[in-house]
Amino acid sequence: MGKKSAAEAEKTRKLIVATARDLFAELGFAGATTSRIAKSAGLTEGAFFHHFKDKKALFAEVVRNLQLEFAHAVVIRGRGGDNFLDRFLIGARASIELSQSPEYLKLVLIEAPTILDTENWREIDAATSLAVIEPALVAISGRDQVEPRLLRPMALLVLGLLNETAFALARKDQEITIDDVIDILEVSIKDWLRRLDQPRKVSGKIATEPAVIRNKSKAAKS
Repeated sequence: MGKKSAAEAEKTRKLIVATARDLFAELGFAGATTSRIAKSAGLTEGAFFHHFKDKKALFAEVVRNLQLEFAHAVVIRGRGGDNFLDRFLIGARASIELSQSPEYLKLVLIEAPTILDTENWREIDAATSLAVIEPALVAISGRDQVEPRLLRPMALLVLGLLNETAFALARKDQEITIDDVIDILEVSIKDWLRRLDQPRKVSGKIATEPAVIRNKSKAAKS
């Protein structure tokens, strides 16, 4: 395939994804048939299936794009803080607020866990969200690196809290407020930071492990 053909194929693929995103948001997964998506994009169903094996694969692509856009928007909103922790908390608040947009609610929080099944949906969510949360936690720690055994559990705790808060707000849970969630998140992170100062003991000896997530902000300055 030549460069022009490859570029045209990519352009067509993006057109299908953009068209499907609008129709999924308007009609839901069931209502947006492959024939309707193809017709709205000005294509044949044959062209559709040349790019996607089925509607479920297309929906996964739409959700993945939504999650990437979501993560980018959260990072942008979090740039206003005075320090890494403030920025993280601002970003966390933004993630909860943005999660309540009609498109995100319908496609990512309501339909995706069922259509993609929970495991696949969480895989997409973790791949996009943990990629933001873990480096941010390392930056908050002020360290060059944090041991994986301490970093990953905290990142999962943050991700779980934000996701479950989004679900609770979508259900109109009257016991949940964003302010309370952010306060609890701040306390949890500060407790985690204190734990980082405590050496790990194994059979009465202090043990250390190599870390894999480094503080990119410090590395950039050095």
